[in-house]
Amino acid sequence: MFVMVLTLAASASAAKYAGDAFTLGVGGRSLALGGAVIAGPFDGTTPYWNPAGMNQLSGRYVSAMHAETFGSLLNHDFVSYVDSRYAGQSAIRAFGFYVYYLGGGGIKITQLNEYERPYVVREESHGDWLFAGSISGRIASRVDFGLTAKIIYRDIGTESGFGLTIDAGALWKPWQYVNLGLMVNDITTGFIRYSGKTELLDVHGNLVEREANTESIYPTVKPGVMIEYTYADFTGRALASGDMRFEGLKSSAQYWVGELSLDTHFGWELGYREMVFGRAGFDIGRLTAGGGVNVRNVTLDFAYLHHDDLDETYRVSAGYRF
Repeated sequence: MFVMVLTLAASASAAKYAGDAFTLGVGGRSLALGGAVIAGPFDGTTPYWNPAGMNQLSGRYVSAMHAETFGSLLNHDFVSYVDSRYAGQSAIRAFGFYVYYLGGGGIKITQLNEYERPYVVREESHGDWLFAGSISGRIASRVDFGLTAKIIYRDIGTESGFGLTIDAGALWKPWQYVNLGLMVNDITTGFIRYSGKTELLDVHGNLVEREANTESIYPTVKPGVMIEYTYADFTGRALASGDMRFEGLKSSAQYWVGELSLDTHFGWELGYREMVFGRAGFDIGRLTAGGGVNVRNVTLDFAYLHHDDLDETYRVSAGYRF
């Protein structure tokens, strides 16, 4: 008889956090900017943040990232490809693909001994995967749109699950120095369907078996703004975005009223000749910082995230444009 450390519940409250593994962001540049990149600046990680932003790229991009998230607790990896070579008669201006992974070890599978006390039988690893494809186009002279379809695979040691969901993004440039962005993650309300029965113990120590379970991933609305100004060889950018949910998260979010909650992201970037960058920000109130270089179509970005309750996060990403 095995006891799972992760309980799969069919209630709506459990579904609030079903998609949280996919919300940690990608790219050293974005983390250093507090995750406030819904309206730009855009790079090879754009399909994840706002696929509409692929219209603002030019050429083909390959990106890769690795992060030691919250110390050595989790491994966080990402690879992507974007092709933004617009053909004048095409309705679709760009497309891209990415793979996202977050996982680690330490799930302890236990069994009761002859004295009815639990002991560890073995340890299992866990992991969440996203396999995504994105397209972008233009519906007006200054309004871009993008769609991302995602396949989810979740391994929680003794059980696995598959799911589907879709993201939608838009981008509008009302003035020369201002970008306005909107991203809706899981606009279709995503789902994860698990493989089979779940075994666990009730409060009296009796074995309970639940049938195969499906979790919902509710939509998250993310408005964003970027203000950009260039003077001589220097370019400055100020960014802000928010994560709006309607799940009754209450005190687990920065701000909330009724069922509505809001988490905020802010970032600032100063670049010299678009070659060397310094960055800082706040990701849901937590300090972020970092920098980057862009030389001969090769970019290298690094970032740091401070966390009061968990260990710090360090993230490195690299990209190549051709």
